[in-house]
Amino acid sequence: MRFQAASLALILSATALSLPAFATGNDDKPPVYLDRPLSASAEDTCTPGFLWQGAGNPNTTFQRKRNVDAGIELGIKGIVRQGPDIRSTYVDDNGLVHIEVPAGAQPGNPNRAAWNFTYSFDVSLDPGNPTLSSYSAELWIDLDPSEKTDYLKLTLARLGSPAAAGPCPREPDTNGYGWKAKNTVVIPDDEGTERVTQNSQNLAFYAAQIDTNPRMRGIQPYTFGPGQFDVVLKIKRKSGWGSSNSETELHVVFDVVTTPSQTP
Repeated sequence: MRFQAASLALILSATALSLPAFATGNDDKPPVYLDRPLSASAEDTCTPGFLWQGAGNPNTTFQRKRNVDAGIELGIKGIVRQGPDIRSTYVDDNGLVHIEVPAGAQPGNPNRAAWNFTYSFDVSLDPGNPTLSSYSAELWIDLDPSEKTDYLKLTLARLGSPAAAGPCPREPDTNGYGWKAKNTVVIPDDEGTERVTQNSQNLAFYAAQIDTNPRMRGIQPYTFGPGQFDVVLKIKRKSGWGSSNSETELHVVFDVVTTPSQTP
């Protein structure tokens, strides 16, 4: 197995006590904070307390990493589709956060998994930082339902102009950024600002690429059953002052289970 769960009870106890961080196993990297809000800059100025990504997605329960020296923040969370957040479940022996999410389809919508993952890239914690165009950012989405990984590797790209600023309420807050796999646009509609980019994704969007039985000929598409899917965020400055210390990575594992150990 890729991880061991021997320390599960200890980690669950630590999470319940709201300990501030867990050790990443590498002293020169910033820690990951469990189930925390993101910076206020990650919130829509028209709807404080909620993300730029949407008024239905509160700024709560993120697995959060801040590179304070570089002014960068990364966040990932699990959320029941059109429902509450899902807290972290445990940290494995490799220092990776695991979040148990419910198997099955969204009630009333057989074409969507019951849960989403939400991501946020924010380079505005240092007001002197350049816009996202000066960064190389990657979003890796695991398409292997086993404990192995087979990543769809996406890169951040400027795809168009941001939405014109207007009076509140204002939705969507498209920022002109999206994600490509080589030359193919995979996620065209991130929201945020010139320095913040966010979105929420459902495995239904990738179901046709997830082979649930590689022993059978062809692809047996994913139908939202139990599995394990990793999501990785990466970002670094392309060049210039501060580029050497800007590399930041956040890796979270979603365990899709029939009966999650925690109720959202």
